[in-house]
Amino acid sequence: MITVTVNNTEALIKDLRAAKVDVQEEARAVLKEQAGAIRSDAQGRCPVDKGTLKRSIRATVAKKKLEAMVSAGGKVGGIDAYYAQFVEFGTKKAKAQPFLFPAARAHDEETQEKLTAVMYNAIKKGAGG
Repeated sequence: MITVTVNNTEALIKDLRAAKVDVQEEARAVLKEQAGAIRSDAQGRCPVDKGTLKRSIRATVAKKKLEAMVSAGGKVGGIDAYYAQFVEFGTKKAKAQPFLFPAARAHDEETQEKLTAVMYNAIKKGAGG
């Protein structure tokens, strides 16, 4: 199984984890939305033979942590898409056909902007504005 993270959000997530519960809920909603967008993008980029790899792409959001994950591989309907990393990164005999990391990179800036907006709005509300 392979998993991706969105770049340049570590400091924002740390600050948001320290924020009030309502702010964390807003941030969690952004993470859910962005993870879904990355999942859809990755599915669109995924090479398809029988569709197992495409169906194995999942987006999950942690209930207690401010954390979202998009991954590919694992079992789908009893069939194991163990080969996800071989498709993404290639092998000696097969060239790479990246689908997951390009999808995540395509949404880095948008995710960062949306999380920054959540933090900005929280600060603005706290300052009475």
